Amino acid sequence: MVSDSLTAEIAVQYDRFQAALENLDKPAKYLNYGYTTNANQSYEERQAALCLEVFRAAQIAPNHQIIDVGFGSGEQDFLWADQFPFKHLQGFNISPAQVKFANQRSNDENLNHRLEFTLGRAEELPGANTSSVDRLLAVECAFYFDRPRFYQRAAEVLRPGGLLVAADISFASCMRPATWLREDLRRVGTLRLNRRAWERQFNTHSVRAIHREVRPGVEMTVREIKRTLDDPAFTPQQRSQWKSMAFWSQLVAMGLASRLLRYDLIVLERR
Repeated sequence: MVSDSLTAEIAVQYDRFQAALENLDKPAKYLNYGYTTNANQSYEERQAALCLEVFRAAQIAPNHQIIDVGFGSGEQDFLWADQFPFKHLQGFNISPAQVKFANQRSNDENLNHRLEFTLGRAEELPGANTSSVDRLLAVECAFYFDRPRFYQRAAEVLRPGGLLVAADISFASCMRPATWLREDLRRVGTLRLNRRAWERQFNTHSVRAIHREVRPGVEMTVREIKRTLDDPAFTPQQRSQWKSMAFWSQLVAMGLASRLLRYDLIVLERR
């Protein structure tokens, strides 16, 4: 089980990421590594492309009720609302700053009838009713969750035949011994261990390795962070958090290059 203290630490990290993104006044506030289809794409275009890849894999219909867990700034949800018809999307996030920002934007853009953002853990989804959701999406965040509890709760709120679609990072099987060294490594897990957990409630529709498409964006993330570190708008805490993100992103890039890490687009069907 992911500890409350670790969850609180992650929430603080993402509060600081949100403040940094707002200080930088970035027009598109994505927090993902992107999906590269050609070398001419900008960083934000790659990030948007990953979100669109997830949404297309989810096969969204106009009458669908959707949950998006770990939605970051909500940028992906506004992209989806602009490009796809669906009935309603509720986001869950543990960062109070990101929930506040996304709800304010939803109100400002008159989208609060379609987009709603809630403070809450993905393992709990407070207020979500049993068998009330058609699609549950997790873009680059499931490695923060207590996976068995997350899969169980996702299966509870999804209707039979509903889909869970995740853009997910995990360790290669050879790294399994390392996953028991620390709690934050255990939650990442290996694909085999994670599959064992989700197959208690879900049928595996597809697992598509997309590390080749993601790795260029990971490397670009490191460069983008380093380029902005000297921005005077950053507080010392925000700058420290940004440096930490650059460090971990560099490790992800190395892990994908050496095949010690996987990046998969996963589609699961609720039994």
